[in-house]
Amino acid sequence: MKWSIRTKFLMVMTGLLMACLGAYLFMAISVFKSDKTQLVFDLNRSQAANLTGELETQFGAVSDKLKLYAMMPAEQQSRMAADLFSENSDIVFAGIFEAHGGRPQHEFQQEKFIETYGLDKDHFAKLTGETPIPFERILRQGQDIWNASGNSGPPLIGYGRLVVIQDKNGYPVAQLAVVGFVRLDRMLKTVAGARLSQVLVANRRGEVLVHPDGAQLLKHPTVVEDPLFQEALAAKAKVSLVDRDVAGGRVLAALARAFDDQVLVIARAPESEVFQVVRDFTVRTLLFGTIVLTLVILAGFLLARSITENIALLSERMARVSAGDLTSVIALKGRDETIALAETFNAMIRDLKDSRDALETMNRELDRKVKERTLQLEEQNRKVKEVQEALIRTTRLASVGEIAGRAAHEVLNPLTILLTRLGVMQKRLAQERREPIELMDEIRQAWQKDFAAGGFTEVLRNWQSPSKMLAGRSLFEEDLGNLEQIGQALNQQHAGMGDDLAFLKEEAERIGKIINAMRRLGNLKSETRATPMHAVLSDCSQIMADLFAQKGFTIHRDFKAEMDVSAVDRDEMIQAVTNLMRNSLQALEAVLPGEQPLALTLRTFNEGPSLVIRIEDNGVGIKPEYQGRLFESSFTTKAPDQGTGLGLGISRRFVRAFGGEIEFVSSQPRVQTIFQIRLPVAAAQLRPGAVA
Repeated sequence: MKWSIRTKFLMVMTGLLMACLGAYLFMAISVFKSDKTQLVFDLNRSQAANLTGELETQFGAVSDKLKLYAMMPAEQQSRMAADLFSENSDIVFAGIFEAHGGRPQHEFQQEKFIETYGLDKDHFAKLTGETPIPFERILRQGQDIWNASGNSGPPLIGYGRLVVIQDKNGYPVAQLAVVGFVRLDRMLKTVAGARLSQVLVANRRGEVLVHPDGAQLLKHPTVVEDPLFQEALAAKAKVSLVDRDVAGGRVLAALARAFDDQVLVIARAPESEVFQVVRDFTVRTLLFGTIVLTLVILAGFLLARSITENIALLSERMARVSAGDLTSVIALKGRDETIALAETFNAMIRDLKDSRDALETMNRELDRKVKERTLQLEEQNRKVKEVQEALIRTTRLASVGEIAGRAAHEVLNPLTILLTRLGVMQKRLAQERREPIELMDEIRQAWQKDFAAGGFTEVLRNWQSPSKMLAGRSLFEEDLGNLEQIGQALNQQHAGMGDDLAFLKEEAERIGKIINAMRRLGNLKSETRATPMHAVLSDCSQIMADLFAQKGFTIHRDFKAEMDVSAVDRDEMIQAVTNLMRNSLQALEAVLPGEQPLALTLRTFNEGPSLVIRIEDNGVGIKPEYQGRLFESSFTTKAPDQGTGLGLGISRRFVRAFGGEIEFVSSQPRVQTIFQIRLPVAAAQLRPGAVA
């Protein structure tokens, strides 16, 4: 089959146009789809990470408050509960139970919450009947989280933890389950406002704790069969991104774990909704391309016809055409076929001129469309920048939350020491004041009895009688001796109380300094000055003495360093050393009673221009697989109520700021575990010839 020039021209033009349109459409869809996928992943990861941080902070505070509530003396629980669980607190109910259940020993319910939702006074008693408290899981696991929503009232989350009450010797005497119900107002608002994605929170058993539709929580839904939930349970990373086929279609999701892996966060976005914009863009592009292709084919057809006719004319008169231009008009004389050729040539010139004008018009239209598309792309870039700025803001908020968590960890150390010293003072006052006061009251009653019997004469007569307790002395001398002993005892109590008050004041000032450092949000500058480290270590042993004495442990001091002055911030150095001593205390507590005498030793010596401080204990030691991870952020092998994994990292930051280093030396279980702090000795103490 023979094709004409016009047909071939149309086929080539159509093929090129369709190829260009297809290539543009493929690249545009690929880029748009890739950008959309990454944006959805970033949004899901940001939402999951933010919600995880909020859950960590909220349930960490709930756990601490419930533990403090359970450990308060019974006579103070009612008064202090109102301060702990204020009207702005998320905890609307708290109860203290025996570890195996039963009626609560003490309970608290937030009156404002009951009035706001129009609930009955016995609403929480009914609620524990509808959604029983899992005492067995709390006893077995140490803590548990569940959906505590009832048939009426707003949705709630239940949280329970085990608290062990110890006697003065550190032996457990009772196990209590302290339970709290947490309202979800802020959490529901957070997940309901998520764009593009559905965000929900579940516990490790698959019970949904937070859902965008709060009414669904009253039905106690589960996600045990959801493959995303199963993948979240098996994931090793704290936050992971997945792209999976699930029931109902393909989803883009972010999975996160919080609160010691007790809570799972799932943020998912169906692919059908995510890429709806891409499909709409494809349809519009195809429609626009079809229209343009039709117009171009039509214009090409007309252009091809004029070109083929002009080619026939040029084949006969090529020489004359090459000598002219498109503005020239050929006028031929005669009445033969050349007249027709001239008219045809002139028509060709006019057609070419018209075609050129049409192309210029099309170019101007194309320029206009390019400008419109450029404006659309600029608007899209502006929106992407807004999303990036929002992500930066959330990252900064997460950093502030981490700094606040570290400051709270450091405040807990001196606060625990304050509470311990107050308990010691309370016990000592109760024991030491009783005997002098009873003896003074006995003397007063004897004098009063004698005076009532015969006046002052009778008192003098009895004073002159011999003492039954002291041979060879009168009763008056016995009374004088007793009064002198009472005065000495009271003076000793007054002096001891002064020392205790000075100690409490110093620890309170240390808390104030930690809080002021928190206001600076990460400012690493410290106020260093030359400080005798033996005095600092003595203060540390005095600070921790009450805690060690309660457990029956001993603190030894072996100070052999001749040069002990170093440039440090005294309070931050105390924090670093007491952090290590607290770790040793917990290691000693884990040793079974009666195995061996348990003790901690503070040892110092000099190595060249350095002062070495060693903290040694004979506790349970550190397993070999954990020794390489001791200084990792948030790494801990302790229970949630014993440590957060921040202490060693904070201590290392302090010591490095002084030009020193904290090092793990060795660990042999129940024999010796050694950490050491290496500090540069102040230049003024260096001996001649020493290398600074």
